[in-house]
Amino acid sequence: METISSKVTSKGQVVIPKRLREKYRIRSATAIRWIEKDQGILMVPESEDPIVAARGMLKGSGILKAYLKEKRHEKQRENKRVARNK
Repeated sequence: METISSKVTSKGQVVIPKRLREKYRIRSATAIRWIEKDQGILMVPESEDPIVAARGMLKGSGILKAYLKEKRHEKQRENKRVARNK
């Protein structure tokens, strides 16, 4: 495990190293929980809203196209079924 250090400013602020911000998806306005432990302080980024976090997750997967295609086929089958029952 690599050790990374930061300094505390006169205002009590700490810069989180870029590599860690990217790895843990820490962005501007991310809430941080500070937990006191016997060994020291644990800093835990709060989870994002799961709905917001999932946005764009399936982008480019083709799942929307496949879903819409299946819905069109379903509608066509239903229309044929209705036409036969008339």
